[in-house]
Amino acid sequence: MSARSILRRRSTALLAPVAAVMIAAGALGVSQAVATTTASHGPNEYGMTMGNYHGDHVDLTYSHGYWCDLSVAASSTSGCEVGSKWHAAPSAQHDPLIITVPLGFTVSHQMDCPDKLTCVDHPSTLDLTRLAPALAPIFKTTPAALLPALRNFTTPGHDHFIADLNEGKAEWWDVYVVGVTDRATYDDIQVHQSYKYLHALLKAKNPHVVGPIPTNLFLYFRSV
Repeated sequence: MSARSILRRRSTALLAPVAAVMIAAGALGVSQAVATTTASHGPNEYGMTMGNYHGDHVDLTYSHGYWCDLSVAASSTSGCEVGSKWHAAPSAQHDPLIITVPLGFTVSHQMDCPDKLTCVDHPSTLDLTRLAPALAPIFKTTPAALLPALRNFTTPGHDHFIADLNEGKAEWWDVYVVGVTDRATYDDIQVHQSYKYLHALLKAKNPHVVGPIPTNLFLYFRSV
C-alpha cells in the first residue's frame, strides 16, 4: 500500500493527545505570509534541511515558499492551520511529508527544524483553533478561553519523514503532523529513521504516537 493511501486511511486519528501538549512545544518564528485570494505563500528562499528516508538521513533542498490553502479558514499570520485537510492543492502531483513533533519534552538530537528557529520556506505560525474542543477538558477550561493562544501558534520544532524520493526531483509535499508524547519513543523513531517504522507504530495504536493530523500546508523541495 502506498504512503498516500495509508495517510488517507489514518487522517481521522484522535487529535486531543497531540494537541494537548503542542502548546508546550512552540518555537519563535520570523517569516510572514504573502496572501492571495486562494492561497497563502511564504517568500521564495533557497536552502536545505535534513530528513529521514528508509533508515537514512537525506538532504531536502527548498526553492519555493510554503503554500497553504485559504479555502480552509486560518487565523494565523501564515494562513496555515493544523486539524483540517486542504481542499485545493498547488499541483496535481504531490507526496506526503510527515513531521514528528516532540510534545512536552526536549530531545537529545538536533532536530531537522529546531525549536526557536523557522526553517527555510516553512511557515512561522499555525492556527490550532480546530483543536480547542479537544484541549478544553484537559486544561479544565473552555474552548473559548483557549482560542486566543491557538489562533497564531508558533510552529514547533520537528523532524521530517518521507516515503518516496520522487527520483530526486523537486515537488510539492502534503504535510501531516504526528505527535509523540514520550521521549524514549521519539528517540526510537529517530534510530530507525523510517516512515515505515513510524507507520507501524501508528497502525499498532502505540499510545505515545498519534496522527497523522492533516493540514492545509504544502512544502516544496527535492530530496537526495
